Amino acid sequence: MNTKTSLLVYAAIALLATSTSARTLTQSTYTDADIYNFALNLEYLEANFYHCAAYGTPISNNNGGPDPTGCVIGNYDSATLALAVELAGDEASHVLAIQAALGSAAIAQPAINLTAFSAAANAAFGTTLSPVFSYATANLTFLDAAFLLEDVGVTAYNGAAPLITDTTLLGNAVGIGLVEAYHAGIIRKTLYDNRATLDQYGIPVGTVIDTISAARGMLSASADSSMNSADEGITSDTTGTETETIVPSGAYHIAFSRTPAEVLAIVYLGSPSTPGGFFPNGVNGNIQG
Repeated sequence: MNTKTSLLVYAAIALLATSTSARTLTQSTYTDADIYNFALNLEYLEANFYHCAAYGTPISNNNGGPDPTGCVIGNYDSATLALAVELAGDEASHVLAIQAALGSAAIAQPAINLTAFSAAANAAFGTTLSPVFSYATANLTFLDAAFLLEDVGVTAYNGAAPLITDTTLLGNAVGIGLVEAYHAGIIRKTLYDNRATLDQYGIPVGTVIDTISAARGMLSASADSSMNSADEGITSDTTGTETETIVPSGAYHIAFSRTPAEVLAIVYLGSPSTPGGFFPNGVNGNIQG
C-alpha cells in the first residue's frame, strides 16, 4: 500500500469512527501525546494481566511505576495457556510501541490492581461470589476477564482515532486497535462455543458474559450526559431465539466507540472522576475523568 493510499485509508477509518455515534468528542485540546498516554495506561493494564496469567510475573517495566498487585499465574489447559502467552506478547509489544512513539513524554506505569476482576464480577452479579472470582482459577475465568478488558480496548481506540492529528501516530493507533479487535474476536468466539457450559458458580457462560456486558454498558452510560450504553454480549434471547453475537457493532455494523470518561468509568468500576477498580490511584497523564 503506497503512502497516499495509506493516508486515505486512515482518514476513512477516522471518519467512520466519528460516524459511529452522534456524540461529539470534544476533547480537542488534547495533544496526540495525551491520547497516546491515555492508551498506554490501558496497555499497561492489559499487558500485565496477560503476562501474569501466562507467567505469574508482571511485564518488564522499563519506564518506572509500581508493579501490579494481584499478579498470579493461571491454572489453564495448554490451549488457553498458549492464548495467554500470545496475547501477553502482543500487549507487551504495544506498550513498547507507544513508549517508543512518545519517547521521554511516555508516562510511568500507574498502580494496577488485578484483584479488581473480583470486584467487577461481584458488581455485575449484585452479590459477593464464593469462591472469590479470580482470572487465574480456570480457563473460563481467564476468558471472562479477557472479555471485560478487550472490548473496552477496541472501543477506546475507535473513540480516540478521530482526535489524532499526526498521520503516523494515527496509523499506529489504528494498527494497535485492529489487533485488539482480533484479540476480542477470538475471546468472544471461544466464549460463545462454551456458552452452555456451567462455570464454577453453576451459571452458564453465555449468561455470565451477557451480564458482564450489561454491567459494562451501565458503567459507560453513567459516565456523562450522552448515556452511551452501547455494548453487546455473545447471545440474544429477547425474541426467544438465541442469536450468535461474535462481532459487537452499532449502526451499519461499525464498531462501538467510547470517550475517555466512558472508558474510565469501566476500568474504575464507578465514576470516571473517582479512581478505583483496576487503577486504584487513577490513570497517569493529562486525560482524566
